[in-house]
Amino acid sequence: MTMDLTYFYENQLLYILILAFFGGITLFLYIQYARPAFGKRDRSLSLDEVAHGVSIVLCVKNEYENLVRLLPALLEQEYGSFEIVVVDKNSEDDTEVLLASLEHFHKNLTIRTLSADAKFGRDDLMALGLGIRAARYPYVIFFRPDCLPSSRKWLVSLVKTALEKKADTVLGYTSFKGSSLHVRHGMMEQQMHQMGATRKKMPYVSWGNNTLFPKERFLSGKEFETRTTAWNQSEQAIIAHILEKDSTNACVYPCGSVIMNRRLPAGEYHMNRLQGLCTMALTKSRGYCFLTLEKVLIAAFYILLALAFARIGINGDFLLMVIPGGLLLLRWITVWILYMGFGIHFNEKGLAYTAPLWDLLSPIVHFYYLVATLIKRLKN
Repeated sequence: MTMDLTYFYENQLLYILILAFFGGITLFLYIQYARPAFGKRDRSLSLDEVAHGVSIVLCVKNEYENLVRLLPALLEQEYGSFEIVVVDKNSEDDTEVLLASLEHFHKNLTIRTLSADAKFGRDDLMALGLGIRAARYPYVIFFRPDCLPSSRKWLVSLVKTALEKKADTVLGYTSFKGSSLHVRHGMMEQQMHQMGATRKKMPYVSWGNNTLFPKERFLSGKEFETRTTAWNQSEQAIIAHILEKDSTNACVYPCGSVIMNRRLPAGEYHMNRLQGLCTMALTKSRGYCFLTLEKVLIAAFYILLALAFARIGINGDFLLMVIPGGLLLLRWITVWILYMGFGIHFNEKGLAYTAPLWDLLSPIVHFYYLVATLIKRLKN
């Protein structure tokens, strides 16, 4: 069988478009994600150089089993000046007993109780605000009770990143190893882009967990309550407000990651995505606009590839499939390398092998949540 180049010349525009979109999305990958995935790890600072006092704020309700594992791990952190502020939203299990017993033996553990009849109901913002105001130190870290620090150096690594980068806000990484593949891919992609956008000085809303920021930024936010909390009643709303105003820097140090110790339900993941998108719409984030543009380019690339394969199949000159097939293979290899780099950097193993499939499906997922967010906003 010989290759008939007549078809190729008759469809030059199609192949030029495919090549253009391939180049565009590959450039996006390099500019946006390469440094978080492959950047050099920063030099180590001694504990004497890390002088910032830090308050770790937890909001809990009936989290006894999680706190039994979490609090010892936090109290064992190799860091000088830090405290743990736990805000108990009137738990009905043994949380209160556990907290009281630990507070008696640990001076750096502070307990605050939120009354059950508070007008803020189930929302976490009242509890988080109470915890921030109760903090003794100038820097605060949000931490979820269902997560665990990756090591005893987790806290010092976050503060070291702030000092080395001269940033007052640091986004840490949260791993969802026990969750389903689509949740892990979705959360990893969100955090990859957030870190990449932050490095380009276009920070936007983060997961909220494992984030260090100055206490004064929260206390000085007068317009915060009415703007960012209308659609989001969690840590995300506070972090979105802080990121909107101040320069931040992403944590790229592996010890700065935390691990969720449970399976994140699909419903909770869905709600988190919607809340994040609603909050970003209110803060008018530029970083998320670039992510949407990236998904448009990826979708166009795969659509043009499908058209090329279809037209080659109709024409019957199957040897020409080497052109779109080669570009598809190069795209998937690029994505695989990127995920391998990120996986090594943050000890997030196993996702690189399914990354090409996620790359194909991610535009559909992205635009689904954009439409769902629009519908949610119109209904409210």
